[in-house]
Amino acid sequence: MQTSYAPQEETETALTKELVVRNRSGIHARVSTMIAQRSKEFVSEIRLRNGKVVADCRSVLDLLSLGAANGTTLCLEATGEDAAEAINIITALFEARFNEDEESL
Repeated sequence: MQTSYAPQEETETALTKELVVRNRSGIHARVSTMIAQRSKEFVSEIRLRNGKVVADCRSVLDLLSLGAANGTTLCLEATGEDAAEAINIITALFEARFNEDEESL
């Protein structure tokens, strides 16, 4: 039996950016919630990858499953019409260390 496939529409290219976790506690529950809330503002698919583990950025549990401690390098990927803006916003969260007061940790 032969399987035929309909021609696929052009697939969108994912934008990617390497990010390093710089806050002392890593990607914990509050940080995961912050990433998920911001990710839900976009129509693009947004993912974080830690090696072979891939997390949907809209899912707090997925983000926690990354096991990303301080110093972990992650790959941020976004695909869709507002992918560039999504990359910029999520990058800004990482650069701001998720607004955690490092003195109080």
